[in-house]
Amino acid sequence: MESLKNAWRSVFRQPSRSVLTVLSIAIGVFSVLLTGTISDLGGSAVRNELNSLGMSGITLQTRSDSGCDLTSAELDAVRESAGVAGATPLNYAYTQVTARGSVIDGVVWGVDSAVTRIISLNLLYGRSISREDVLAGRRVCLVEQSFVREMYRRDNAVGKTVRIRLNGKDEEFTIVGVVETGGSLLQSFMGDTVPVFLYLPYTAHQACTGRRSFDRIAVQLKEGADPARIGSVLSRTLDSRLGQSGAVTVDNFSQYSDQFSRVLGTVSLVLSAIAGISLLVAGLSIMTVMLSSVGERTREIGVKKSVGASPAVIVREFLLEAGLLALLGSAAGIGAGVLAGWLGCLLLGTSYWVRPELIAACTGCALLTGMLFGAYPAKKAAALRPVDALRHD
Repeated sequence: MESLKNAWRSVFRQPSRSVLTVLSIAIGVFSVLLTGTISDLGGSAVRNELNSLGMSGITLQTRSDSGCDLTSAELDAVRESAGVAGATPLNYAYTQVTARGSVIDGVVWGVDSAVTRIISLNLLYGRSISREDVLAGRRVCLVEQSFVREMYRRDNAVGKTVRIRLNGKDEEFTIVGVVETGGSLLQSFMGDTVPVFLYLPYTAHQACTGRRSFDRIAVQLKEGADPARIGSVLSRTLDSRLGQSGAVTVDNFSQYSDQFSRVLGTVSLVLSAIAGISLLVAGLSIMTVMLSSVGERTREIGVKKSVGASPAVIVREFLLEAGLLALLGSAAGIGAGVLAGWLGCLLLGTSYWVRPELIAACTGCALLTGMLFGAYPAKKAAALRPVDALRHD
């Protein structure tokens, strides 16, 4: 306890020098904590966004050169498979859409009523496509808000009609719902090359195009199911039904999520390593301060050793002083890092959280750095001979 009191008094013997040392440590801890927090929040945001796009599931389609088609029979087989929570057929066509005399290019998707449980479609106005719409093949559709604003100069166009060119003919559909622009798995299939998306019952899409097959089957997996294993099982099952090996291909979107997470983790590691360099610089600052302190307190050390203080006591006192500097800097850096992270999330409108283990790691690294760089000055102080120390001016 006496060594701790002496170390505490020594920290404030040269206040300005100690403050600068604490500040250098705080900057290092702040950098590491902020980098780690940004990585955690960014990774969580990416995973949530991918999940909202439906990228936790898989899609099935046949190879273009296989000559095989996915039909209702394959859809039923997928829905009955173990590990599958739901499946929906998807048909699409690049086409032209006419509203109020204006024509715009777009992609029309044929979906069923379960699509909103598998693919993120944020409904803003009206209703979604119902089971009755699908069974009856009704000429109804969902449109994106950007389409409504461009064509109708408003946000809500429920009840309006549009003409969609399918199979060379203009077919009239009634808008029953308006969905948020973008933010769905289907957008990821097409990228930014198509301005608008429209969604209509797949039965109506098939009736207008004269098709009975599906372009894709989107599959929602049960919680805890392995996408790779389920995808392999489904592809083999459908290959067997279609009578051709390798006819069905699987897009496992959870792999994309894992790849994003690995890339983000690598980037975070590199940035944390760069930020950690500032901690090493702070450690050198501690060593410089402690060496200066040894020089200034040579006579004091001599007096202590002459009255019986052992080298271990001297080492302990100087190591405690270095540790206190590191802890003070760590506390300041953590406080600044948490505040900066909270303010940043407040400005961005996102929820803020920081892992307790990250704070503990930052504190531990700062303390370890302080002790390591304080070891040499402490050893130098302990090695002073009392006679030489007392003669020091």
